[in-house]
Amino acid sequence: MYGLKSFLFFNELNQVEVANYLGISKGQMSKLVSGATRMKADQLQKLLLNDRGWNTEYLTDPTWANLESGKFRQDVSQQKVGIPLIPVDAVAGYGSPAYEDLKVEDFYDVSEFKTCDFLLRVKGDSMTPKYTGGDLVACKKVTDTLFYQWNRVYAICTKSQGVMIKRIQPSEDETCVKCVSDNAKYAPFDVPKSDIVALALVNGSISL
Repeated sequence: MYGLKSFLFFNELNQVEVANYLGISKGQMSKLVSGATRMKADQLQKLLLNDRGWNTEYLTDPTWANLESGKFRQDVSQQKVGIPLIPVDAVAGYGSPAYEDLKVEDFYDVSEFKTCDFLLRVKGDSMTPKYTGGDLVACKKVTDTLFYQWNRVYAICTKSQGVMIKRIQPSEDETCVKCVSDNAKYAPFDVPKSDIVALALVNGSISL
């Protein structure tokens, strides 16, 4: 069994959805995700043959298990070569004194991104066709928010909704910024400036 966390992340699923699909409890699902218990063969087969359109490559490729393992993260973090690929929930803490304690999935040595601070994985399709789910985006942390570079794409860490990758435009409300998706099926929305914990400019991407 490989990459269950990645399977959930890239298919934009939560544990409850998959637990219901498999007919198991939320507690049992949590144990599977944490690695406390192993998935039964019939459960794995049900996921691999799912009728929901879920991408199952993460469950069959051992690479994803390596990315998710704590040992792998400890090994690569000791190398500290290149730009760190960090989990989305670490954006707010990046650059703080506690950064060394954050989990780093890997390091990338990309000369074009040498001025960037970190990489993030894109989740979902809201920024297609520019960025698609699974792409790695190179981010430069913004420490001074006296002004915004309108119509640029930012990684925005908010108190209420976590991390989003959106194009920023002026809002009619001066206390907010407007978040715009490149995918037209997602409507723009305002985010209060007071809700923003951290900002980073997206300066490029690696398409997988």
